[in-house]
Amino acid sequence: MYKRVGPVWRMFAVHRCRFWPCLTSLVLTIVLLQVLHMALLSRLEEKEAKVKDTKLVGRQLQGRMFKTVAAEMEERVKNSYRFDKSGTYHVLDNFLTSEHVILGRNEYDVSIVTQCSSSHIHHLAELSENWNGPISVSVFTYDDDFIETVSRLLHFHFCNDHIFRHVSFHLVYPISRSPRNFESLSNLKLSCTDNLDNPGFLQPDFKHINYQNPDLDYPNNLLRNLAINYAQTPYIFMIDVDMVPSENLRTQFQKFMSHTSKRTHPNLTSDVINPPSSSHSLSAYVVPVFEVRDTVRIPKNKQELLEQWTRGQVRPFYWDACQKCQRPTNYDRWRGLDKGGEVQVGYTVGREDPWEPFYIAKTSLPLYDERFKQYGFNRISQVCEMHLAGFIFHVLDNAFLVHKGFKVKDKFHAQKDKENDRNRLLYRKFKDELKVKYPAGDRKC
Repeated sequence: MYKRVGPVWRMFAVHRCRFWPCLTSLVLTIVLLQVLHMALLSRLEEKEAKVKDTKLVGRQLQGRMFKTVAAEMEERVKNSYRFDKSGTYHVLDNFLTSEHVILGRNEYDVSIVTQCSSSHIHHLAELSENWNGPISVSVFTYDDDFIETVSRLLHFHFCNDHIFRHVSFHLVYPISRSPRNFESLSNLKLSCTDNLDNPGFLQPDFKHINYQNPDLDYPNNLLRNLAINYAQTPYIFMIDVDMVPSENLRTQFQKFMSHTSKRTHPNLTSDVINPPSSSHSLSAYVVPVFEVRDTVRIPKNKQELLEQWTRGQVRPFYWDACQKCQRPTNYDRWRGLDKGGEVQVGYTVGREDPWEPFYIAKTSLPLYDERFKQYGFNRISQVCEMHLAGFIFHVLDNAFLVHKGFKVKDKFHAQKDKENDRNRLLYRKFKDELKVKYPAGDRKC
């Protein structure tokens, strides 16, 4: 018995001795392969990062083209000859244009039109990503601020894909405060990664820089008109640069207009004074605007917004600063409509003083009166003329705008009340002029 078992046991022992060296070799091989894999992966990631950074610098444009663009900017400033109607400001339209192909746009496509100073250009990063469509923005600058403004324009144009594709910049500066040292534009350098380490460059700490200079009025209506005139879509959406639209609003509006282009809006009832024409040329589609706390995530849809509204994290725009400026929008009625779904007309409202709605309308709408500068009546006056021109204001359901941060009455700049009083007098004159411009109408402001 022992003799028979012995060889079997010895055979097992031999195989056991061979097993462990094989296992050890296998483990070492796996470890080496893992190390090799990690090394190759690290090199691949480094290569992708370099490629990504290269793409950020203007994609295919890169260094040489950046220098070309900066040189062209310098030449345009040097040979600037176009002025505004008052002869007070230099106007440089399409100072830096988007790279998006314009041809073949949808007949109901919408451009966001807005304006800002250099300290607010950074808001375009979030706005352009959210909108994913054409944006026309006018930027105000002046002598000492000029190089900083252009540096920001170039950075966001070449380093942000959404801005590169969709945002076109126009420039305005006072004749009395023309750029200094603009020859240094050709010496500007671009590094998308280096600027990431400088938060002050991407998002300045200072606010309302124009309001801090009593000798330099901010020409908001001139800026708005410039942005409208160079919007390349049939419709425009007039907003402030620090606002964000609800998700997919651009495409949802196009879908809504396509469905309703040949029929009357289903929700128009007896509160409509004059039914809109089939071309919608005298229709303004009001988008309710809200304020959201700085620490709260911006809602994507109406359901999220309503939940945040209930928790006190969101409130109607200008709730503390000027409730009557937004009252005609009728937020309670809007709140009681559907909790979500496709964009449609919720109801129609009449215009009241001093309403300042944010709206989508045909690009051919009445322009803003450029005499209004700084704070007060600059938007109210334009809505007044729209009303006299026959526009109907339809409030959209399941669409909204969100302003980042609560507006607080006592946080405005020091000259606000003085500017408001000055523009109130201008507004009275403006309304008298509209009586001559629209003598046949029965509407009043």
